Amino acid sequence: MISRLPIKFSAPLLVGVPVLLVGVGLLVRWNLQSRQAVMEIADQNIQQIHDIVSAKVTDLLSVPPRICKLNESLVIAGVLDPSNLPSWRTTFIDELFAFDMLSAITWGSADGRAAWIGRYEDGAYYWAIKDDPSSGTMTEWIVDDEGIMDVDPSSTFEFDLYSRPWFKTPVDSRSPVWTEPYVWVGAEESDVRTLGISFGIPMYDVDGGLRGVVDADLTLRDLGLYLESMSIGKNGIAVLATSDGRLVATSSGQSVVSSEGERVLVGDSGESMITATSRFIGKGQPTLVGSKEIEVDGESNFLQVSRVGEELGLDWTLATVVPERDFLAEIDREFNRSSIASIVAVILAILVGMLAARWLIQPLVKIVSAVRRIGQGDLETRVEIMHAPEYTLLANEINEMTIGLRDRMRMRKSLSLAMEVQRNLLPSESPSFRGLDITGHSTYCDETGGDYYDFLDVIDADEDSAVIAVGDVMGHGVAAAMLMATARGILRSRCSVRGSLSDFLVHLNSMLVPDTGGYRFMTMLLMTVNGRTREIRWSSAGHGAPLVYDPVEDAFVDLEGASLPLGLVAGTEYEEYVHQGLPPGSLLLVATDGIWEARREDGEMYGLDRLRGFLRSNASMNSQQLSDALCEEVAVFRGEVVQDDDVTYVIVKMT
Repeated sequence: MISRLPIKFSAPLLVGVPVLLVGVGLLVRWNLQSRQAVMEIADQNIQQIHDIVSAKVTDLLSVPPRICKLNESLVIAGVLDPSNLPSWRTTFIDELFAFDMLSAITWGSADGRAAWIGRYEDGAYYWAIKDDPSSGTMTEWIVDDEGIMDVDPSSTFEFDLYSRPWFKTPVDSRSPVWTEPYVWVGAEESDVRTLGISFGIPMYDVDGGLRGVVDADLTLRDLGLYLESMSIGKNGIAVLATSDGRLVATSSGQSVVSSEGERVLVGDSGESMITATSRFIGKGQPTLVGSKEIEVDGESNFLQVSRVGEELGLDWTLATVVPERDFLAEIDREFNRSSIASIVAVILAILVGMLAARWLIQPLVKIVSAVRRIGQGDLETRVEIMHAPEYTLLANEINEMTIGLRDRMRMRKSLSLAMEVQRNLLPSESPSFRGLDITGHSTYCDETGGDYYDFLDVIDADEDSAVIAVGDVMGHGVAAAMLMATARGILRSRCSVRGSLSDFLVHLNSMLVPDTGGYRFMTMLLMTVNGRTREIRWSSAGHGAPLVYDPVEDAFVDLEGASLPLGLVAGTEYEEYVHQGLPPGSLLLVATDGIWEARREDGEMYGLDRLRGFLRSNASMNSQQLSDALCEEVAVFRGEVVQDDDVTYVIVKMT
């Protein structure tokens, strides 16, 4: 019935009555359930706060094992050479700068040599090395924020690797392990003791002999600063302790080390909120499930306790304490605000309802007018409405829509330009060699793609030999196009240096791995075809071997040989293969998988067998005719299905 009333009557009813009912209901509910609400909200919030702190602490503690495993793999791969410790400095500095929550990264060799990069209590970075097994002295240099080391050492001190906990503990356990907190070397005589914990991995050779220990450290001070950076409610604290009930770190800045250099027990901290947690921290203490109310200095507080670091090999306890007033104060303020807002809302509701009809219609008129202009092509139109959130949201969505339309127009132009640029990177014409008829072709499924082919001008190459490259980057679009362009540039620049096809791939892989990080890759096949000797040579990086059809035998030559794709693993070796004695009329096809993986509506792929049959049936054509026929063949097979992969190939016919 209300829908049939005029807006001038229905608007006051729709606005005023619900506001009145909601306001009265909220006030009654606040009076009846305020304490229950406090407890429920407090319990939820303390759990959330504790979980967040626990997750962040666990994340921090996971960094040393990850760094140690990384350096272990670098040693195994030969990137870090234990016989040349000075060469480790750049890697260690880069790692410590990248993971600034760490305090030190260290290596200790079984023969007594050692090196580390560390950040001490004064905030300065130090590179330290002992490269002479017979020497008992460690030498340190200051390293600035740019990673540059001072020319002169900053200090030297006596150093015995075999007595250091970070080395001794993993060696004794013969497995990755954490140390107990200990005083850093060089800090024993300092006024400010540097206590740290270490995670170390012992490394052994194939005969079981110890090679050394990779290690990463956190200082207790840095752990404390990390906790201090977190928000524990408004006045709460977080306490991190070991299983023996001794402090590791606190968010309040409380010292965890006594003046004698001993770690402080939780119960002896001298800070009441920390001391109150001692009944729930340490071996033999009861396991606390959920939150618990405890009293500290006559004030009620919420306590949450849990184990942290168990999955990382640590037996630590995290306790968070938040005063009840942090929650009550907000509840009281919210109650007062709600009461006032309810009273004001009821008073204003009738007035707002009377004006609602005019107020509701006015923005609709503006929106309709703006949408009409946008529909006519005026993409600079903006809807400016300062009314109800629903209208503002609608106006913002329309504005975002027009911005999106403009962006898509600009993107379309940019992609068109990118497509033109990438097309220009492909050969504009086929090369001419005696005894060879060559044609290349590439069709992208997007504006830009990752397929690539080229005819290389290699220094000192046989004048009767064509050097052909065909590559396929993982994925499509701009990212694939950029990797393709990079590979093309590297490959072409390498052409001015003598080398085999495998040398070219090794060089290209070594240049791509640092950029791809092992997460993106491309396959590539390099091939030389000699029209005089009728010999082919090829080297493959994860790319299928060329298809070779011998018209005399009416058979395809079975060629094999490939290695890992480019951009995955540094140091990959590639081999070069040779096949000789191809008769005149032989066909060679080097292609990407976009041909044989083309699908029609029923899901069937074009396939290699169908491709071989096509080449056999059309072997009498020249390379250009064969290329045109192959494009048409695949398009007819695909039918109405949209091309979903790039199609690239090079056809060589021996005349």
